[in-house]
Amino acid sequence: MLDDGVYGLSFESRSSEDGGDFRGEGLAVLRGGVILGSDPHGGVFRGRYAYDAARDDIMVEVRLVIPPNGVLLTGLEAGPDGALVDVSGRFRKPKPVSSAVVDVAGAPITVELRYVGAFKS
Repeated sequence: MLDDGVYGLSFESRSSEDGGDFRGEGLAVLRGGVILGSDPHGGVFRGRYAYDAARDDIMVEVRLVIPPNGVLLTGLEAGPDGALVDVSGRFRKPKPVSSAVVDVAGAPITVELRYVGAFKS
C-alpha cells in the first residue's frame, strides 16, 4: 500500500546523442487513489494510483499537461498550444525511495519517488 501524503519526485533522462544527463524535480500529493503534482517549470500532472497486491507494487497513471512552449527533459517541445502526455508506470513502496523507468512520449525517463510526509488534518 502507498501512504497518502506528499512525495518528492526526481526525473532523469539520458541523451542518446551525447550521453549527457538531464534532471528535474517535482512534487506530488497522493490521497485516496488520486495524484496531483507539478514541477517548477509549469508542468502539471494529475491521475490515479492503485496498489496491486498480487505484484506488491503501485500502478500509477497520470496525464502531464505541458505549458505553452514548454520543453521536456527528453527534448519534446510542446509548441505554442502546450501539450498533453499520458504516462504510466509501476513503483515499489518507497522505503524511503523507489524508482522506475517510464515511457514519456516515446523516451525513457527514470522517476524517483520519495515520501516526504503526511498531511495534518
